[in-house]
Amino acid sequence: MRSAQVAVDPPPGPPTLAPRASTEVPAASSAPAAPESPPAPPAEPAPPSFAEWLRQRLPPGGAVATGDAGAPTVVHTVASTDTALTIAKAYLDLTDVYHAKDLAAEITKRSPALSAGMVIEIPHLLSAPYKTPDEGRLPWPPDRALRGVFITGIYAGGYWPDVLEKLAARGLNAVVLDGKDYMGTVNYPTHVKLALETNAAKDPPIPDFYRAIRFAHDKGIRVIVRIPCFHDPWAAKYATRVGLMSTSGHPFEMGWTDPVNDEAQQYVVDLTREVVDLGADEVQLDYVRFPVYSPGIKYAAMPAADGHRSLAIRDFVRRVHEVTAARHVPLSLDIFGVTATGSSSDIEGLGQNIGVIGAEAEALSPMVYPSHYGAGFMGFEEPGNHPEIVGVGSKAALEKLHAAHVTTTIIRPWLQASAYKSSAFGPKYIEDEIRSAESNGAVGWLMWDPDNNYWAVWRAVPLVAKPSAAPTP
Repeated sequence: MRSAQVAVDPPPGPPTLAPRASTEVPAASSAPAAPESPPAPPAEPAPPSFAEWLRQRLPPGGAVATGDAGAPTVVHTVASTDTALTIAKAYLDLTDVYHAKDLAAEITKRSPALSAGMVIEIPHLLSAPYKTPDEGRLPWPPDRALRGVFITGIYAGGYWPDVLEKLAARGLNAVVLDGKDYMGTVNYPTHVKLALETNAAKDPPIPDFYRAIRFAHDKGIRVIVRIPCFHDPWAAKYATRVGLMSTSGHPFEMGWTDPVNDEAQQYVVDLTREVVDLGADEVQLDYVRFPVYSPGIKYAAMPAADGHRSLAIRDFVRRVHEVTAARHVPLSLDIFGVTATGSSSDIEGLGQNIGVIGAEAEALSPMVYPSHYGAGFMGFEEPGNHPEIVGVGSKAALEKLHAAHVTTTIIRPWLQASAYKSSAFGPKYIEDEIRSAESNGAVGWLMWDPDNNYWAVWRAVPLVAKPSAAPTP
């Protein structure tokens, strides 16, 4: 689980026309000849029809036919080696079913006995071409408030439709999806150089990241792609040149890349560019800080904790923000709760001075989990039982932004969604956290449970729509 409170860790013009040869003598005229108009630019090619769009994506054995209502359908001629599952996998991207196993079950239901030469219709065909990532991207709503939960890549691999269904049924409009796990593995097939070198995306749990995002968009849910930055045991192990080093020049083996290493920074920049290309509605940087707790941490080669670390993080975030801003995609930063309420030494150790880094992103998400405050905080014997703490942290973070004259960045806090160090945890606890955050200046909120078990959230947030009868994985 992430620690939150104790600092532990112009374009060219038309072509010029050549004069035409002529054997005729022009008639006399008192008026000058009208200049010849340049040719009209070529017309934009018409987009392909839905039927043609489907044809361009058919696997072997597939064909486009016309259904009873005149709409295109897709049929498949069964080969001797085909099974319901192989057919489902081949046509999955042309359907509105997320998992191949569910599409296979529907194929089996309609055609229980497949045989070579049989022609079957592919069920659950899309009704129109899907959009490109840029066309499908969802902006922030007018009130800028995103409310949702965090989901790991592995959990999304098995239960993505179920999560989306639960969010949409409650009017929640966002999900934070791990693009890269905090242990360093990448959760989708990536083309980023360092990830390929280290084999960080071996057997990714989300085989088609853009498709996952499209399914969220179909329900009006924005996908915030989380990228843990410098806590990356995988890269630190398999590309030691980007790892944190000791003052003696040897690898400082604690599973971190070096926050001031240019290649380590570029890795995050490249992943950011890739997930934006794949349709991310927002990019969220986590572990965007320096490590602060490890045996012998004083021997790690890092900038002095006197303000230089926050400046280094600010400059790094600017690199990332150049990528997101160019595509009009918001950038958010996860920060420790201590950055709002803690001492300057803790804050500068992390490199997360809100006044320094706050203007470099559209949103800051302080991790104000009540359970992560030490006993005695605000006089509470068991702070984890006091959901009002999230309001304290949110308000303090907002005040620090305003003190630095940063008025466009919003505070969207992380709220606790697990029973960790909280004997009072439950649906009412969730309700109280939300109320505390929103009454203290928060613009939206995000729920965090590393186990993705949001039973209390589903009970606390009232239904606004009846869930569909879509199959649950």
